[in-house]
Amino acid sequence: MGRLLQDLDYFMEWGGRSWQSLMSYAFEHFLGTDLRGQQVLEIGSRYGKMTCLFALLGAKVIGIDTEGKSLLIAQQEAAKWKAEDAVLFIKAGGDLSIIKDNSFDVVFSKSVLVMVPDLAGFLEEVKQKLKPGGKIVFLENAKGPRWLHLLRAVRHMRKWDYAQARYFTSQEVKMVSQVFDEFVMRSWMFPPVILMMGCKPKVSNPL
Repeated sequence: MGRLLQDLDYFMEWGGRSWQSLMSYAFEHFLGTDLRGQQVLEIGSRYGKMTCLFALLGAKVIGIDTEGKSLLIAQQEAAKWKAEDAVLFIKAGGDLSIIKDNSFDVVFSKSVLVMVPDLAGFLEEVKQKLKPGGKIVFLENAKGPRWLHLLRAVRHMRKWDYAQARYFTSQEVKMVSQVFDEFVMRSWMFPPVILMMGCKPKVSNPL
């Protein structure tokens, strides 16, 4: 299992050292590396590499994505690792109603929350899908300080319309922290990336 985590650069598909370092921290200090008996939901599974990693660590995994073509590639990825029996890929939009409530030990997403128009409502949906005490691990691009934001704009101006880029804000981090217990955030400065971890409350708050 430790060997698998040494290949995070492969399983995470993109993002480089910052994303890999934060995800490695999540496994080592929050999720653990033995996920046998656990149910994992990955939102935004894309080509299925992280979905397969969770499966190879012992979990049963559902990966959902909006792109049908991506899911076809994801199924090929699962076949490559002989993980077909441990994963299920589903095409779905932002509505999680097709996913059963109180079913998952872990919900994971990478660069997904920044695209959600109603973040508060979506976070409540995610919480409903978790078992009591279930864990969330979210990774997102952060805006960072103004000087760094401007540096990014200059760096990318010839590649794409940087003005349309969206980054996770401190206010949005606060929203996540208010939904999940035992909230922990870690960050990477350059490029700015944030890791958010927390748990669904084990007992409902009294009215």
